[in-house]
Amino acid sequence: MEQSNFDRITNSKLYDLGEKLGDIMLLSLCWFICCIPVVTIGPSTAALYFSIHKRFEDKSETPVKDFFRSFRKNLGQGIALTLILLIYLGITGFNLYVAIFGFNGTFLPSWYPPISVFLLLPFIFSAMYVFPYLSRFKNTVKTTLFHSFTFSTMYPGHTLMMWLYVIISIALMIFFFPSILFAPFACCYLCRKYCERDFNYALLLRDKREHPEKYQDEAPDEDDEDEDEYVDIDEDLEEEDDEEYVDEDDEEDLEDEADENLEEDE
Repeated sequence: MEQSNFDRITNSKLYDLGEKLGDIMLLSLCWFICCIPVVTIGPSTAALYFSIHKRFEDKSETPVKDFFRSFRKNLGQGIALTLILLIYLGITGFNLYVAIFGFNGTFLPSWYPPISVFLLLPFIFSAMYVFPYLSRFKNTVKTTLFHSFTFSTMYPGHTLMMWLYVIISIALMIFFFPSILFAPFACCYLCRKYCERDFNYALLLRDKREHPEKYQDEAPDEDDEDEDEYVDIDEDLEEEDDEEYVDEDDEEDLEDEADENLEEDE
């Protein structure tokens, strides 16, 4: 009777809601704590994106564990990308300040402020895709930046919406600090919808080029008219292999299964 009551509780909608709320708060806190050194904002954001993706796409029941696996794996590249973006933002931001307000009584020509705004565009049109891309694909720092910038310029509407989510989330965390328990998760979850749609479309077009025989009977799609735009984007796309996130204990089990299969084949 006790076991049946326990099963009834764990299978209830209220329990499921509580579990999801717990995951939201834990992942948001993990992101905030790991962002404290500032230079780790990148790997922390990539880890949050990855754990949310695993939670809702693969129905993972260990989101916190997924977070720290991704954080450790992307720490090096994530810090490098964070430093590149922060340094570039610092330089161009200071440049924009000088262009508008001057420096030590020195003012620049009136035609220079638009140029300083233009110099901010590479940051604006790459920051939204960099860390989601890092969490989902294996590539070099240079290629990650290039692909992120290209995705962003091809989908300016998606980029604008993601910036809106980020700005609202930052404002909430500044003016209402308890929102730190849900704002990071909510922002990443909303941005994920746009990123995954764009990533999946690029992967689909690559697959169509590499295996055209699978799509011979498919009716022509109007979206295929834009296929040429992805020629330089998706050549280097390599999706993350979940095998890299297998536990040591799971690895031993896999080895035992492989040995048993080998014995059966013999």
